[in-house]
Amino acid sequence: MGAGGCVYSNGTGAVTGDFIAIQFTEDSVIGAISGPMTNSANLVSDATVFSQGQVIYLPCSSLTLASGACILYQR
Repeated sequence: MGAGGCVYSNGTGAVTGDFIAIQFTEDSVIGAISGPMTNSANLVSDATVFSQGQVIYLPCSSLTLASGACILYQR
């Protein structure tokens, strides 16, 4: 995992790439996400809080944080 490198994000701008996992470095809320995830809109509208240190494994091509910070691992 992360053989293609990684990207750190701590702002609210969109980050794009070919990502396979997201590790949150502080408590975070996702503002937008795109990729092959069923019901991802619900994840955003529920304002789910991901805890510091939590990792979610999912392919995505774009992520925008509403708050917090994360490391996005590329394929």
